[in-house]
Amino acid sequence: MKKILSFLKKWKLTLVLTLILCLHLYNVRNELFDNKLSESWYVNVQSKLSSMMKGESLNVETLVFDPELYALAGWLYVHGVPPSEFNFEHPPLAKYFIGFSEVLFQSPTAANALFSLATLIVVYLLSLKLFGKTAFALMPVYALSLEKLFLSEARSSMLDVYSTFFVSLSVLIFLYAIKVPKLFPILSAVIGLGVACKWESGLIVFAFIGFLLLDKAWRKLGYFIASLPLAFLVYTGSYVNYFLSGRSLLDFIVLQLSIYKFHSSFPHQGTLRIWLLLLAGIIGPETRTTFFIDEESGEITKAVITKGVAITYSFNPLTWTISIFAIFISLLRTFKATREYRVLPLWFISFMLPMSSSLVLEHHILNFMPSFILSIAHLLKDGWDKGEKGEKNTLLIAIILYLSALMIWHYIKIPSFIAM
Repeated sequence: MKKILSFLKKWKLTLVLTLILCLHLYNVRNELFDNKLSESWYVNVQSKLSSMMKGESLNVETLVFDPELYALAGWLYVHGVPPSEFNFEHPPLAKYFIGFSEVLFQSPTAANALFSLATLIVVYLLSLKLFGKTAFALMPVYALSLEKLFLSEARSSMLDVYSTFFVSLSVLIFLYAIKVPKLFPILSAVIGLGVACKWESGLIVFAFIGFLLLDKAWRKLGYFIASLPLAFLVYTGSYVNYFLSGRSLLDFIVLQLSIYKFHSSFPHQGTLRIWLLLLAGIIGPETRTTFFIDEESGEITKAVITKGVAITYSFNPLTWTISIFAIFISLLRTFKATREYRVLPLWFISFMLPMSSSLVLEHHILNFMPSFILSIAHLLKDGWDKGEKGEKNTLLIAIILYLSALMIWHYIKIPSFIAM
């Protein structure tokens, strides 16, 4: 019995982590094992896409949504179609992962599920680096595994879970690279992999530069900047099939300009939009029309127009809303002491500032979601470390209630529209 108790005490963090990861695998089990597709599915998607491009009769059944589009792109890429020929708007690496998943597992979502699992492991390693081997290191993994947005990306063939993995991994490597500068080339390579999934992953570079500037580590800053061309080489390498199809470097540059032109064509939004999304889950104003149809004649008898706001299904006030305050407090402490956790508010800001004036959807939050979840855990740990015995008991109860609320919120469905 003593040996068993000793084992549990020594490996308790690992055992709890394993439990969290197993629960996550259970939540994405269908996407990992059962979401099998046949070649006829891809033919059908191509047919629907062709109808959409021609402007033929459109309805919900004939629309092609992003997960289907990326699944088809991945399938075409691994079967030799250059990235410039289909869905050029995003870099190809994440779609290659989806394509390999389709070949290996006959499923476009298996790789998403596996990368989400890998992201949780990286976040745990980040927690260990920042908080040490304490129970607080498990909190970010637990919270992220219950996020509806994170689970949604793990369950569909979207691109953001791949970029989130590489962004989180780059932050982890950076925390080691500031002490071992020889790791900067590896860091740049990982940044390149992230950018090869989605361009916005590259925003994390500003967090690293800001960290080194605040630290006045001029030599390390020079090493880091000198290693960044490697990120470009890795990014270019994701287009190897494009170059093998006979395209030149000039063609590649023109393609990148086309990607930029596509994304810059979207209208700018107010600076408050992404802040409203985080604070209240508000996507934006929306007008809905409700039609009342006579069952016998099939005629529309009445139409009611309702104005209101659209709410994202994945909104979580327990993390999203609190994030603003957690990051603000962490930012204030950033200038008081040189500590590794200053990377968290810088990570958050490096994404939030550029996104404050661009068209942002809820899935764009995923790239910096670990930053504010880690910040919340850091504040709780800081309060625990500084609290007296009586205060710790109160804080322990509050933490238990908070973790329980995260689990409960996971099962709560919120309305997608609020009438005004």
